[in-house]
Amino acid sequence: MSSKWTIARRIVQILVIALIASPLVGLTIFQGNLAAGELLGLPLSDPLAFLQALIGGRVFVVSYLISTLIVVAFYFLLGGRSFCGWVCPVNLVTELADKLRKRWGTGNGTLPLASNRSTLALTLVVVAITGAPLFEILSPIGIINRAIVFYSLLPLLLIAAILLLELLVARRVWCRSLCPLGGFYSLLGHFSPLRLGFTPERCTHCSDCLAVCPVEEVLEPSLAQDAPQVAAGDCTRCMACLDVCPSKALTVKFGYK
Repeated sequence: MSSKWTIARRIVQILVIALIASPLVGLTIFQGNLAAGELLGLPLSDPLAFLQALIGGRVFVVSYLISTLIVVAFYFLLGGRSFCGWVCPVNLVTELADKLRKRWGTGNGTLPLASNRSTLALTLVVVAITGAPLFEILSPIGIINRAIVFYSLLPLLLIAAILLLELLVARRVWCRSLCPLGGFYSLLGHFSPLRLGFTPERCTHCSDCLAVCPVEEVLEPSLAQDAPQVAAGDCTRCMACLDVCPSKALTVKFGYK
């Protein structure tokens, strides 16, 4: 069984953490955090952070809009939730919890995927009422970033709470169903031109792809209805299904069908 996609994804995830920590050793390749930073001098901004600033009534800055549009365009091309599968450091942590959950046979509940759109809407409503950037304050992504930069373990208690919830209650609670940033990227990913293609005549219906997919609901319509593409925005583009498919029925496709 090939695991080239998984290996590539792990390398990218580790490199992202290394970039966040790079200023600690005097490097200037990346400065800031995943909400707002500079990569080789190119300003990049998280679209949800921008929306919170805009709705919260802060001063509108054109350069902030441009840096946000660069990020949106990048993830639009690759599939919005590729951020979740390849870049977000929280996903790397929750994947470990998922392996432990499967080994121990615990936390077998599942929350609806669409919940992340609800938490996205709730976050923006709270920001509109209070003016406070709610997600930037409570985001596990930001917490991991601050823990790395400031050598602080105390903020990681929230990460530990998420892991405990996923181990004991339901699988991938945060990344699948509660993260508002994931909700935003799932909306963007629905329109992305980079998709998983499905060749029904090659499929042996072994269900190996469903077993490894973190959001198997996105694969089920293709398998059940012989749809030529996986069009669901919740696909994280982790490509684990490509690694395990013995008949190569799943491929990467660019374009709409």
